[in-house]
Amino acid sequence: MRKTVILFSSANQTGNTYQLVKLVLAKLSKEQVKFIEVDQLTYSDYNYDNHYPQDDFYTIAQALEWADNIVFASPIYWHGVTSNMKRLIDRMTELTENLAVKHIGKGLKNKHGFVLTTSAHTHPCEIFAGFFVRLFRYFDITHSGLVHAPCNEGFKVEQNEVAHLIAQLQAQHTVDSLSLNKRMTTP
Repeated sequence: MRKTVILFSSANQTGNTYQLVKLVLAKLSKEQVKFIEVDQLTYSDYNYDNHYPQDDFYTIAQALEWADNIVFASPIYWHGVTSNMKRLIDRMTELTENLAVKHIGKGLKNKHGFVLTTSAHTHPCEIFAGFFVRLFRYFDITHSGLVHAPCNEGFKVEQNEVAHLIAQLQAQHTVDSLSLNKRMTTP
């Protein structure tokens, strides 16, 4: 069974996006998943000099190295991820530049990337979805799916989409994710 890291960030730590994450966590083996609350960690912003203190980013980097699946979980705020999730993704640039952790960045190639998100709209924002298409492409992560729960009339999620995501996360081998990805808008 593949190992999964879930990187979660939200202004509401128990809100709709967390409810979606809980649905996924409930179906995964505790030994095969690491749940990281990005908002609870302390890490420096990305900088061009690549001089950083020993901070919580390296805990995240180790989890990325350990995992086969990388799940980004963030509500959609103004067409994008939370500010802390964006800071984390910016800092991930270090994985392509700093010799001490560059092997982790190269090791992201062919891992499986997923997105869990919620918003007040029926479909995920194209800008938001496109951001992850490009992020995954940059690191050569296989874009394996996006699950969006519309919350304009309360928290609602398609159970078949969650079940499909769980099947992909638990798969021993690559699962064809075209049915889930067809619903995702890519720019």
